[in-house]
Amino acid sequence: MSGGDGFEEEHEEHVNHEAWVIPYADLLTLLMAMFIALFAMSKVDTEKFKAFARGANEAFGGGKLDTGVFANNAHDTVVSGGEGSGLSPRPGGAVGPDVQPKSDKVLDDLVERNADMEAARGVERASLEGVQAKIEQRAEELGIGGKLSLRLEERGLVVTVVTDEVLFDSASAAIRPDGDSVLRVVGSALQSVDNPIRVEGHTDSNPIHTAQYPSNWELSVDRASAVVRFFEGLGLARTRLRPEGYADVFPLESNDTPEGRARNRRVEIVVQSKLVDRALRDAKLTRRPAAPKEDPVGAPVGDPVHQEISPIH
Repeated sequence: MSGGDGFEEEHEEHVNHEAWVIPYADLLTLLMAMFIALFAMSKVDTEKFKAFARGANEAFGGGKLDTGVFANNAHDTVVSGGEGSGLSPRPGGAVGPDVQPKSDKVLDDLVERNADMEAARGVERASLEGVQAKIEQRAEELGIGGKLSLRLEERGLVVTVVTDEVLFDSASAAIRPDGDSVLRVVGSALQSVDNPIRVEGHTDSNPIHTAQYPSNWELSVDRASAVVRFFEGLGLARTRLRPEGYADVFPLESNDTPEGRARNRRVEIVVQSKLVDRALRDAKLTRRPAAPKEDPVGAPVGDPVHQEISPIH
């Protein structure tokens, strides 16, 4: 309708308040496609899944639902429930036993392996407790029980020997006569087992700077190496032994008191659990070489005893 001045009357445009419906519908469609893909990779009832997918597709007003998942002709691959990971070049995401073993078989293997590990843990604990009893009994007989302490941990049996006036003199890595008798008691008991042995040298936090030892790192390594050489002289296979120096990184007590520093100056002989080594080898995490063919104690080549492992704290 025109006004008296000859211009057409302008009408107000109506805002479309329903525009949100389009992206919302797209989002629902994408969610539906995702859930269908998840269902296709899981163990489901095929007929129920087919009915659900087609029903959902019709409800959302989708097009033709034909991904090959429900193919029934003779040339299509039959979907095997729960037999694969879904990562397969087969049409429709089909998977088979050649891609991944059945879930039930995997679970059975895990249960069996866990039972074997529990049994092995019990046997090894009894063995380490026997070593602990031998060391404690012999140390008491010789009157040196107060110079060492023993404890069982997840990593194995830990024998702690204080260094002050027992193993070494101050700023020295030469084993004292008193330390000789203590180490002989420990080394003799270690002959009865074949576990790997880690010898750790620890110091207090007081800095050291001599011509031979510029820091506590070198001193702690030399002390651990001296104990390893002593054990090797007793007949323990070098393939079982591993020295490590930690300086003051792992104190037992605060270094603020003389008593605390005295406790922190120590050597720890760790009779390692072979189960840790076994777990690392099963997971292909150990990179250390196997034992040489000629072994001082005559253990078979490839025995877990000779597979050195990384430190675990």
